[in-house]
Amino acid sequence: MKRVDPQELEPRSQPLAEPMTRAQRLERWADLLEPSANRLSPLPRIEDMSEDERRQVRGNSYPMAVAFADPVFRELGLKSDRLGDAMEFFALNARDVHALMCECMGPAAGIPHRLRHHAKRAEHPGLWRRFLLATGLAA
Repeated sequence: MKRVDPQELEPRSQPLAEPMTRAQRLERWADLLEPSANRLSPLPRIEDMSEDERRQVRGNSYPMAVAFADPVFRELGLKSDRLGDAMEFFALNARDVHALMCECMGPAAGIPHRLRHHAKRAEHPGLWRRFLLATGLAA
């Protein structure tokens, strides 16, 4: 194998990915999941796991594996296909992950739809907060 001097390598002129908002990341994830939605598996009973167990969840048929396979997400900072890294990257909390990807919320084929719905809420958090206040669901 020939040794290559790093100085000989042509620097990449353009980054692969432009910065994305949280909503844009969620929409892209939904787009990536949609073609393989019937082959995905929802996350098993994550509400019964400790935080440490939840953060370590990973699997080839889980939505996080599809996200990590995307070079754009990796360039933007997605560290691995573990649930904890996906939660950080997509700014999701345990309640969000349960509502979006747990097996008790329905088949995995519905995950792209749930992600898109969540992305729309992420675009307009003020509207959601005003709704909760108006209905008395938040203080």
